[in-house]
Amino acid sequence: MKATTDKIVLFEDQSALTLEPLTLSRPTWDLRCGILSLKDKILSRFVNAEVRYYCRAHLAASIPGYVNADHSLGPDTLWINGSLLPGDGFDLVSDLREGQAFTRADRMIAFRGESPAGREAGTPLQLPGFQCSEAPPDVGRLFSYLWELVIAMNAEIEREARKTANLGQIKGEVHPRAILNEAEKISIAEGCQIRPGAVLDARNGVIVLDQQVVIGSNAVIEGPVYFGPGTEVKPLAHIRGCSFGEQCRAGGEISVTIMQGFSNKQHSGFLGHSYIGSWCNLGSGTENSNLKNNYSPIRVQVGNRLVDTGELFVGLIMGDHSKSAIGTVFNTGTVVGVAAMIFGAGFPPRYIPSFHWGGAEKLTPYHLKPTLETARIVMARRHRQLTDADTKILTWIFTHRLS
Repeated sequence: MKATTDKIVLFEDQSALTLEPLTLSRPTWDLRCGILSLKDKILSRFVNAEVRYYCRAHLAASIPGYVNADHSLGPDTLWINGSLLPGDGFDLVSDLREGQAFTRADRMIAFRGESPAGREAGTPLQLPGFQCSEAPPDVGRLFSYLWELVIAMNAEIEREARKTANLGQIKGEVHPRAILNEAEKISIAEGCQIRPGAVLDARNGVIVLDQQVVIGSNAVIEGPVYFGPGTEVKPLAHIRGCSFGEQCRAGGEISVTIMQGFSNKQHSGFLGHSYIGSWCNLGSGTENSNLKNNYSPIRVQVGNRLVDTGELFVGLIMGDHSKSAIGTVFNTGTVVGVAAMIFGAGFPPRYIPSFHWGGAEKLTPYHLKPTLETARIVMARRHRQLTDADTKILTWIFTHRLS
């Protein structure tokens, strides 16, 4: 952690588009990887910094401290790419002087100077006249695709937990008939409940339970795993290698998956190598494939193109406010947009646009008004409100991505 009075701006580059559909409704730095979001990882390295945010205009109403290209913040402002996973050498970005920049391949990691006039957030960043140098490898890693965050997640849980999670501290209520394997690698915060027969097995990685987490009877948890505040694991669940945000509901078998927060996968069914947004609900018996039968690398649709991930394991990617009905089955590398509803027999298409309903037989556009009404009901169940900013974002997605 570095004490600084810097003015810092987190900015979006072209990854704001390739990290969709999660980034349709949030800036890149709000993506979760490990215990913290990318923003929290970056800003944890600074003390007393004045922080601003340079993102796509449709997100502006939801972001205090938003700036656009017309704002002049001064030549000593430090700009940091919001899709960066900081490494051990990240503090080197603070040493950049006015007119200097760190790059990685064709992307900007960080620079110090005035705002990039005339450039829209979410597009490639060019800085004519700047002294650009290739960033040392340990400065950090820039993400381009969501499956990259899933792959990086487990190592991040381990790294963060060993620095900040007070491993070995058991403050919650652990039933005498619960089992903690290698308790020195487990952290259980105040207000947590570990019910009878539950097994927390940290032999393969740390297990971190934030405040008010409930682990149901006879559930099996295999580290590395992080559970955000208020998350509940249902009885008989089997969870391994996952990161859950605030107030998720987890049941069945879930493996190597990130949930942003406030999402449900409560019932039987397998979910693996997936990235699920907020306010999603996966109905009972929802399953996904994360490995092709011929063991070949999986291709995923990103925008209008198919991207070869080079990976054997890629599951489901689902944007905010989307849902699946009971018995839904998803193929490897399926992408579901924002506010979609999937139902019916058979595998649905491997790319489902935002605001579409249906499945294998047919997909049809859905309407904005009932989507907002449902979102309002769902959010109230977690004691949250659908704000004007939320409504503006969903309206923008409906208008610009309904195709």
